[in-house]
Amino acid sequence: MRNFLIPIAVAISMFVLGVFILNTQLWYSAQTDSLAGAKYAIKNMNIILDEAHLATRTAINIAKNRCSLEEQYQLGTEAALLPHLRTIVILRHGKVWCSSLPGNRVLLVNVDSLPDSQLLLVPARGTVNNLPVLLYQTNVADNRIVVTMSDRHIRDALDIPLEGISYSLKVGNSALGRSGDVTTENETLSHFRLVDAQNYPYSIQYTAPPVFSLPKLIYRAGGILLFLLLLSCLAGYLLAKYLNKNTLPEEALRWAISKGEVIPFYQPIVNGKEGTLRGVEVLARWKHPQAGYISPASFIPIAEKSGLIVPLTQSLMTQVANDMNAIASKLPEGFHVGINYSASHIATPTFVEECINYKGSFCRQDLNLVIEVTEREHLDVNESIVQTLNVLHENGFAIALDDFGTGYSGLSYLHDLHIDYIKIDQSFVSRVTEHEDSTRILDSVLDLARKLNISIVAEGVETQEQLNYLNRNNITFLQGYYFFKPVPFTELIRILLSKSKTKVI
Repeated sequence: MRNFLIPIAVAISMFVLGVFILNTQLWYSAQTDSLAGAKYAIKNMNIILDEAHLATRTAINIAKNRCSLEEQYQLGTEAALLPHLRTIVILRHGKVWCSSLPGNRVLLVNVDSLPDSQLLLVPARGTVNNLPVLLYQTNVADNRIVVTMSDRHIRDALDIPLEGISYSLKVGNSALGRSGDVTTENETLSHFRLVDAQNYPYSIQYTAPPVFSLPKLIYRAGGILLFLLLLSCLAGYLLAKYLNKNTLPEEALRWAISKGEVIPFYQPIVNGKEGTLRGVEVLARWKHPQAGYISPASFIPIAEKSGLIVPLTQSLMTQVANDMNAIASKLPEGFHVGINYSASHIATPTFVEECINYKGSFCRQDLNLVIEVTEREHLDVNESIVQTLNVLHENGFAIALDDFGTGYSGLSYLHDLHIDYIKIDQSFVSRVTEHEDSTRILDSVLDLARKLNISIVAEGVETQEQLNYLNRNNITFLQGYYFFKPVPFTELIRILLSKSKTKVI
């Protein structure tokens, strides 16, 4: 599993790193562009204010003389010829003395109470026509020269074509943006940046570009993002191929169990004389995505050696319960469901609890759940093991001794454990031929089972001679290729439907 997680982690890391670098470049570029835009807005504003400064000089000369019609005409001409100006007003002792408008009119409300700072933003409520204006003011002796500039020209100066960046003119605590009225803020908010002008007391305020913006990233660099994704996936794939060239079988099996690739196959158990279906033995198959079905002989020894046999069996138990529940209405009463448990699994402290939960997960409680104990792995029959199997027997489980006579001391198991079934290994059954001597060993085993009153299941039945011999000896439960091979769940459904007249004896 680790050999798959590492390539995935590398691919994700590559993509995230690439996105981080790309986003940093875009953010830095946006920072540079927005700063350049602010400087360009300052340049535009300086042009406007330079015109106001030039008009102020003309107004100062007029203020030294008198405000006649000629001087008013001169102020009006100055305001008209300088493209960004609106009006020029001369205040003397706080009162309007001379104006560029006819009749010494002004467009400002309460002009005599306005602060005399060099630059001043006046909101819409402070003008006659309800439009905000910028004032450029100069004090000379008893006179104050006030030059007003239209909000339209100011907004034009702030019109910088940068996506997502909004500029505004900030004078003191007042600001005027591309739209709306003059606003007042006590301090600059954290998401705004300020660039101060050098020649005049104002700043250009603009929204700071976001550190990360997914829509902008996709819009500005969608093609590069796709390339990064493909490159990361390719790198992860190549790394996975390289790492898994030498993947340990144990790691591959652990990954397969976690992914549900180890699935149950079912070998039917039949009544030899009637041909009716009596149950199934659950066998494990590895459904490998590339190699197809892998025989248990290839991976069960690895599972037993590595300790993976426990999670493997637990996974099979869950899958078997789900499968049997799906066809519960088709199963005959007393239907046998046998699973082979390793000695190491039986010895775990939670084995009894697992089995009871397993039994409780079946919809049908009349099924005959069989715990098959194999002789191929040594089972240390101590007081704890005896108690474990006895508790399960009392809870309705049948105990079967699998592969009888092929491994560790089967006779001692028969003596110490409460065994319901012994399963005759196919190595004994396969020796049965037409010759009388071929059955001597098997005759002895069958005789022993009868004397101990233990039921028998014969495995590996493949020929008519073997079937005839077992029927003559009244062996009820048979399994083998003569009847059915181990089949997946879907094939088991077909067999059940074809054996719908199954009877339990």
